[in-house]
Amino acid sequence: MSMRTDSTWNSRTWHRKASKPVSLWLMTLVIAGLIHPILPEYRWVLIHLFTLGVITNAIVIWSQHFTEKFLHQRVDDAKRPAQLLKIRVLNIGIIITLIGQMSSQWMITSIGATIIGSVLAWHALSLAAQFRSAKRGQPFASAIVAYIASACCLPFGAFAGALLSKELSHGLQERVLLAHTVINILGFVGLAALGSLSVLFAAIWRTKIMTNFTPWAVGIIVLSLPITIGGILLNNGYLTAAGLSAYAAAWLLSMAGWGKASISKLSFSTSSITTAPLWLIGSLIWLAAQAMMHHGELYHVEIPTIALVIGFGAQLLIGVMSYLLPSIMGGGASAVRTGTEILNTAGLFRWTVLNGGLAIWLLTQNSWLRVVVSLLSIGALAIYVILLPRAVRAQRGVITKKRDPITPPEQPRFNQITAGISVLALILAAFGGLNPGAVPVTSVNSDVYPVTITAGDMVFSPDIIEVPLGKTLEVTLINQDDMVHDLKFANGIQTGRVAPGDEITVVVGEITETMDGWCTIAGHRAQGMVLEVRVSH
Repeated sequence: MSMRTDSTWNSRTWHRKASKPVSLWLMTLVIAGLIHPILPEYRWVLIHLFTLGVITNAIVIWSQHFTEKFLHQRVDDAKRPAQLLKIRVLNIGIIITLIGQMSSQWMITSIGATIIGSVLAWHALSLAAQFRSAKRGQPFASAIVAYIASACCLPFGAFAGALLSKELSHGLQERVLLAHTVINILGFVGLAALGSLSVLFAAIWRTKIMTNFTPWAVGIIVLSLPITIGGILLNNGYLTAAGLSAYAAAWLLSMAGWGKASISKLSFSTSSITTAPLWLIGSLIWLAAQAMMHHGELYHVEIPTIALVIGFGAQLLIGVMSYLLPSIMGGGASAVRTGTEILNTAGLFRWTVLNGGLAIWLLTQNSWLRVVVSLLSIGALAIYVILLPRAVRAQRGVITKKRDPITPPEQPRFNQITAGISVLALILAAFGGLNPGAVPVTSVNSDVYPVTITAGDMVFSPDIIEVPLGKTLEVTLINQDDMVHDLKFANGIQTGRVAPGDEITVVVGEITETMDGWCTIAGHRAQGMVLEVRVSH
């Protein structure tokens, strides 16, 4: 019996080494979420720990894996170390980017973004070389084209991110941020997701692909992205909406041929890969509608970051990995079923609180309700970090015959959906509904305490507001700066984007305790755009 040397590789060996960063970033994300109050730029950090750390690594790893699998290729062992080097350099770039943003050093952030963009350009060229060397007529070749196009997007997204790290002029900062989101989420993540689901949807649901519309869908997306970006940079809402609509149509076209789903096969994986694209399409409709409403003033467009990152990106990634990792580990049907079943623990309950909680999170203005349902939604995904090592141990135990395999239930546990709905209903009832704190228009002027706040030179003035106990605070925000600002209070009330020279008035609500307010534009809070509402007795 010969021993495997370090120069001998197989797909499982390579995948085990390559996928370590994904697990490490997931654990880092959970820890960062727990300590986020002490993190500078915590919202940016949490989003990019996931999008850069987790998703980018996962796309690089899985696109390489599926390119080999779909093209029926076996990569030369001598090329494996270079692939691992690519992943190491990528993660160095991610770490540099995070350090630069957290320390407000735009040059460091730009260096990190350049490294990330360069690695993805390298990855695109590598996949393209494999595609060119493969036999023509492969049934899933369009998925590889999607992976190549996906990797080509990130260098442009990274460039936009580098520009954002140094404040741009009025209106341009917001439009570049929107372009950055479109390139990275719709281009990089969206194309990779479309390519994978064109094959994996049928595999996970254990059905047959009806019609492969992916070649058409990829072509439409590749055309729609420049239209969308052009519309954003030209400040043309109608052109932007046209590009977004074409992108959504491409997804719907591809989904039409993925295969028929059977309710008898419901699990966390099958449910998640079905609802994740719906969050994407819903976000596209929202963005397109806003773009038309704010034609010529696209800095007013609010990006549905939470819906895109959690509802689409995170849900899809965890759902797919819950199916793929046991399959990659192998060991026979019984072993794979055991690992899969553990990753599906309370699967339909988690799926229900994830999506229902996310919907409440987006709809409510109650800050405490938002905190509770956000923890539920994120927890439904984060528990994967705990379930994964359990699944690996159990699957290995079946392979080594140290434990009996798990027999999956004959029917989905629909009572878990009922339990999830009940939990969400109880939470809503406990908080008195979605927006119990909404302040009605009052006719008693003596109860209203009006305050005018100006925004300029990266500060709010005044930055300390004293309000008599029990009075209803009414804030008029005047933007005297040369860039867009907004103001959000800790109770969830916010002004929305306010252009230079404009003003807006909002009713914050009855003041009974100290409360913070801040500008939500990227980087502004860290630069001092904060204020405090105090109670005066």
